[in-house]
Amino acid sequence: MNTIDAAYIFLITSTALLMGNEFSIAAFIHPSLSKADHKHFIPAIQVFAKLFGKVMPFWMAATLLLHLALAWCMWASHRSAGLFTLYAGFAWAFIVIFSVVFPVPINNRVGRWNPSDLPPNWESERKLWDIYNSVRVAVIGVAFILLIVAYRKAV
Repeated sequence: MNTIDAAYIFLITSTALLMGNEFSIAAFIHPSLSKADHKHFIPAIQVFAKLFGKVMPFWMAATLLLHLALAWCMWASHRSAGLFTLYAGFAWAFIVIFSVVFPVPINNRVGRWNPSDLPPNWESERKLWDIYNSVRVAVIGVAFILLIVAYRKAV
């Protein structure tokens, strides 16, 4: 296995793990927890909000940077692979910016909520976060497909 293959496989794996993580939250974790009483739901999602608030910025930013670095490396030797990798990188740039502007501020507010004294709009905030996360999952899926296409063009 050469360096380019290893880089694509690493990036595909990282992207797939991020997609799986965000998808599992959207499809399984939040729907399941939302059926619980809010006094149980809120502390549970606060655990995720705090954990992912620490991990995801680095993981997503590193994934974006790796996409851009790989696109740059591929540009001269495999222009079409480099182009699709760059498109995936643009999708990741959107994901990072979108995340910082929309779901992250809600996530930060959720992390500070007191389950005994929730703000009046707490339910609409959670639903809005779920919508934003669904958009993010869809764009990660697009980035994943673009990256697979790029890798197929590179080999």
